[in-house]
Amino acid sequence: MKKPEMDLQLRTLGSLKEKLRHGDIDRRGFLSGAGALSGAALLAGCGGGGPQGPGSGGGAGTIPLYTVENDPATLAFYNLAIENFQKEHPDINVEVTVYSDSNQVQYLTTAFQNGVDVGIFSPAVSNFTDFADAGHLMELDELITEIGADDFLPATRIRVSGHDYGMPLQNNSSLVYYRKDLLEGAGIEVPTTFDDYLGAIEELNGQDGVNGIAMAVGSTAQLPLQFFAPYLYQSGNDYFDSQGQLTFDQPGVLTAVERFVSVMRNAPTSLHNAAFGDIVTTYAAGQAAFATFPGRLGVNLYNDYPEIADVTGVMRIPAGDYMTGELHFGSGQQYGLHAETAEPDLAKEFLKVLTTGDEAVEFAKTVPGHLLPALDSVRTKFEAEIASATEGYLADKGDWIQTFMDCVPQAMTASTAMGVVEDGEFQGKRTNVNPFAQNIWTTPAHDGVMFQEILIDGRDPEEAWNDCCDKLRTAADDFHTANPEWEPETI
Repeated sequence: MKKPEMDLQLRTLGSLKEKLRHGDIDRRGFLSGAGALSGAALLAGCGGGGPQGPGSGGGAGTIPLYTVENDPATLAFYNLAIENFQKEHPDINVEVTVYSDSNQVQYLTTAFQNGVDVGIFSPAVSNFTDFADAGHLMELDELITEIGADDFLPATRIRVSGHDYGMPLQNNSSLVYYRKDLLEGAGIEVPTTFDDYLGAIEELNGQDGVNGIAMAVGSTAQLPLQFFAPYLYQSGNDYFDSQGQLTFDQPGVLTAVERFVSVMRNAPTSLHNAAFGDIVTTYAAGQAAFATFPGRLGVNLYNDYPEIADVTGVMRIPAGDYMTGELHFGSGQQYGLHAETAEPDLAKEFLKVLTTGDEAVEFAKTVPGHLLPALDSVRTKFEAEIASATEGYLADKGDWIQTFMDCVPQAMTASTAMGVVEDGEFQGKRTNVNPFAQNIWTTPAHDGVMFQEILIDGRDPEEAWNDCCDKLRTAADDFHTANPEWEPETI
């Protein structure tokens, strides 16, 4: 963006803040006006910058906020939250820095090594144990108690050695978008069993240049972890049991692998080695009959591809024979607080502002259906807003948002929820962090390598699966040998 345009946007943002201070516009008016500005201007308005390397830290009088969320609507929310917080604390600055989730472990590790105050930040859930053990995280027990432990939705809290280190900011699910017009044109009912689902995908694949599905595997560790999860869970299996012992080697898992592969064969071959954005691009361009993705895809369609949004529906994934269409992938995010942050008490206060009450509802509305509430009280407020909405995404696509929310209680992430399906039965959603996850879902991840060997190299599925089992077993055995007294912390 050229400097004159940036200066104009910054003046516009400053004017909106001034109007908000004097009550000339309300919260909705501010977010509507600010959300139309560029991410660069909104980030500058938060006193931050990025993507960039870790800075030198804010020091006394500053609360650093490091985030991977760079959507303009979310950055507008941060501007609003900071503006409101500074009404009570005019001498405190909150500086926002955006960094990429693709290299966040390296980014944060470098920051810690350089003594950077990252303040409030959101590491990958699987890194909380290592970061807490290394002394990088501050305990948040008092904050959790102050909010009320019963208010937290299942599997949203992160405990290490008996202490809470994470404050949840969202808890979502990943489902399937489908082209209603294509199904209706082919006389196909919305599928509710795996055979019908695969049949619909195969029948529509190749018709008029449309692929059966947009779904991907690739070097990004989260890709196979996310998209394979429904097939694994709905086979009545899991990667590991609650004690961290391998269960991926059970015969039903091979069936799940074969089913996932049969679906992936109807995706463009380019998605056999792709990233999340490639799925969005493929479906938004009208090049796929189905697409697996969380709520962000729906918001993108509504804003930028209304002709596709108008003929799209959202459905559960019928990926197996056990609890068909009920068990899915779901990811949560938690803020952590840097143990050496300069303003710990005020940072905790601002952290509470961000994640509870009306501010948390506004955060959920920045990418509705994707950044879903992690507190029961916030979810109740959010659902009331959907029910009363008369225009915009909440009114027009409230059914999509509700479908995603309805699936959250049974949408899990294997790296932080070991053994949710154990002995062939769903045990309920819970937090049970895999302490050796970083040795499994690395880059590339073991399961991702397996799927790419099958899809790209043509390797026999059973052979590739057996090799993957050996790698997972070795990772588990190495951990247990090195940590014989380890016990899981399940919430």
